[in-house]
Amino acid sequence: MHWAFVLSALTSYYSLTVSAWPTKPHKPPVCIIGAGPAGLTAAGRLEAKGIEAVIFEKQEEIGGKCQSYYDEEGIFHPLGAAFFSNVTYTETVKVVDESGVSIEEFALAGARQQYEFNVTTGATRAVPASSAQFLQLMAAEIPRYVQLWNRDFAPISTTSYKKGVPESLTVSGSEWFQKNNFTALPIMLVNPLALYGYGDIRRIPALYILQYFSPDLLTGFVGQHNVYYTDFNKIWVEWAKKKLCKTQINLSHEVRCIDRSGKNPVVKYTKPHGNFIRWGKQECDSLIFAFPPTIENLERVGLDITEDEHEVFQNVAVENYFSSAVEMKLPFGVSYIANSSTLGVPPPNNGEPVAVLHLSSRSNVSTSWSWGPYKEFQAESTARDLLNTTLSSINKDPRNGTTPAQPLCPTDIRAFRKWDYFPHFDTEPLKNGAYAKLNRLQGCNKSFWASGLNGMEIVEWAVRAGQDVVDTYY
Repeated sequence: MHWAFVLSALTSYYSLTVSAWPTKPHKPPVCIIGAGPAGLTAAGRLEAKGIEAVIFEKQEEIGGKCQSYYDEEGIFHPLGAAFFSNVTYTETVKVVDESGVSIEEFALAGARQQYEFNVTTGATRAVPASSAQFLQLMAAEIPRYVQLWNRDFAPISTTSYKKGVPESLTVSGSEWFQKNNFTALPIMLVNPLALYGYGDIRRIPALYILQYFSPDLLTGFVGQHNVYYTDFNKIWVEWAKKKLCKTQINLSHEVRCIDRSGKNPVVKYTKPHGNFIRWGKQECDSLIFAFPPTIENLERVGLDITEDEHEVFQNVAVENYFSSAVEMKLPFGVSYIANSSTLGVPPPNNGEPVAVLHLSSRSNVSTSWSWGPYKEFQAESTARDLLNTTLSSINKDPRNGTTPAQPLCPTDIRAFRKWDYFPHFDTEPLKNGAYAKLNRLQGCNKSFWASGLNGMEIVEWAVRAGQDVVDTYY
């Protein structure tokens, strides 16, 4: 009994001693809001560094704006990003390779019969071929554009424009082209800008136009070489399986409140729970905002916006932009584009579709894009109604002028999405140092900012934004 008592006492002593030894407190994870390319690649960089992260995404799937509609045969129809160039998209190519998803060559110009349509009357006609004089002029302007791009733009083309933004690039694209004596290129580029969601060349600063139209992408758009076409939604799903093995990704989790008043930020969110929603709370080591940081979006997540943040983000503008997958009579190899009133002016941005492209020969589903009024709210239902009305008036094979259009059925619109697309600064904020102010915000209140705003609303620059925030600050 004596030895049993001694043994019991010693065991109790050592048990107390061990429990009293200091233990390293668990560090809360980095909280990333948004599971698009920026948020996912930021998480990938953090995981590679051994830093715990957790992602909150309000959508049901990852990928951000890289979404797709899959028809009955499993054929994908892009509702977001679909094309890339292997010269400019260097970081994207790494993601594509790591995902293992297949790609195919795609001609941005010259491979389809193009027809224009009147959004009011539904009248269609073949797009007139460019004159020999115009083509010669464009051929002469492209080398000069490339020279200016390499001389004036390439040196400052860094994530978040940390080397500064020259005032010459804060003016509108139209003004920049005019000052540099270009006449053919601004006419050729006006539709690729508007139709792919980047706005009116007469308004959008030259900074973004040059960021988008790198020399290899420009020559792709004029048909000098092909780019690549792929399912970016599948790419991100497969990439995340391989690269985010330890990162918790919370889908259908909408952030409702962010409190940064304490030692660590606290995120409060809602998630589905049967027919109801359940509230949750997460303490964070720091925050990475991986979505377009407009004031509206920041208020939607319940951020306690500071005065300095308000000064920067009140100037972030986005485009009303919509994408859809629609079953139509439009044949493969034929495309539609909305006509405009004047050469060099984009189609009206009233919310109607501006382009329709039949991308798969194995499906009757086409992809359509619409753009709405700038800096005005446009409801998704309004744009969907306009899509139905407009496409019903052109739902035919335009090569046969006597074929009547067939009205769409509600079920013909297979998918429809609205995006707050292309976050950017307009001319005056750029002149007043918007990017310098944004860069000074990084790390304040344990908050970091990574989105298309950090460069350009394309996959490549969203990827670079996520990587840059982690590489620079973690």
